[in-house]
Amino acid sequence: MEKKILIAIDGSSYSTQALEYLALLFVDDPSIHFHLTSCVSGHENILPSSADRRNSLLPSSGSPGKRQTAERYLENAAAKLIHLNIASERISSSVEPSGYDIAATIQRQAENLLVDSILIGRRGLNTLSEMLLGSVSTTLLNKCHAIPLWIIDGEVRNRNFLVPVDGSLPSLMAIDHLTHIMGGRQDITLYLFHCLHFLGNTVEASPESFYHLWEKEWCDTHLCGDKSLFHGPTQLLIEAGISKDHIIILPEKSDLEAARSIIRQAEKYHCGTIVIGRRGDGTTKGILGGVSDRTVKNAQDIALWVVG
Repeated sequence: MEKKILIAIDGSSYSTQALEYLALLFVDDPSIHFHLTSCVSGHENILPSSADRRNSLLPSSGSPGKRQTAERYLENAAAKLIHLNIASERISSSVEPSGYDIAATIQRQAENLLVDSILIGRRGLNTLSEMLLGSVSTTLLNKCHAIPLWIIDGEVRNRNFLVPVDGSLPSLMAIDHLTHIMGGRQDITLYLFHCLHFLGNTVEASPESFYHLWEKEWCDTHLCGDKSLFHGPTQLLIEAGISKDHIIILPEKSDLEAARSIIRQAEKYHCGTIVIGRRGDGTTKGILGGVSDRTVKNAQDIALWVVG
């Protein structure tokens, strides 16, 4: 089954790192296709002169022909993927007209193309730029809940995955997305991790909570009691064709702040990607905010798949 990833391209080093990450994971997986997109604004650029324009998803208003600039970005990105041994028939691209809200344009295109995920390189804007324009990745994180968002921060060199689990529906949905994308792969190692964070709420999920996603008999067998924590996720991964030998359950840890513990475990086990579920937009997240939000904010030199 063909799976499609939408990649936001802006000609920066962050885009290049995102493309290298894709090649690291999917160079030998012909089922994964890539749609490159670059946004063109019809308005004047409001970024202050102190901002690093190389990190912007908005082509400079001073360049001769914004569309030509965007097309050049896409041509270079496609050439980069081909250089990384991605077959050209797996690559498509388009220039998208946009106003100031580039994140909304990317989200709308993702919905129209029915993609499986949106990938974006972290921009690293300075504080002033963040206040004036806002980070595209941050805006997508806040507003795009229906489509998984992959945020690439820095250079990622490792195929290991860390998957925080807590027995909740968002946690299982993250596992489900992982099985959809990586099912059948034997060249990856998955680490399942649960943090007993003191300020978090205890998850009490029943099999009935998952009947709309999986068959009743399967849920009653694999998600009853405390099975939803590790047994259910492991079973989903095995049924997706991932060997049990490549699934490692880490010891549970207690920590005042779960996001910090997640990042620390990812570093310890050399995980290039964290796959994390998040609660709905209207869910109360507590005094410290959502665990997924804090993990994204504080993680460096890693890829984060945020599913919710």
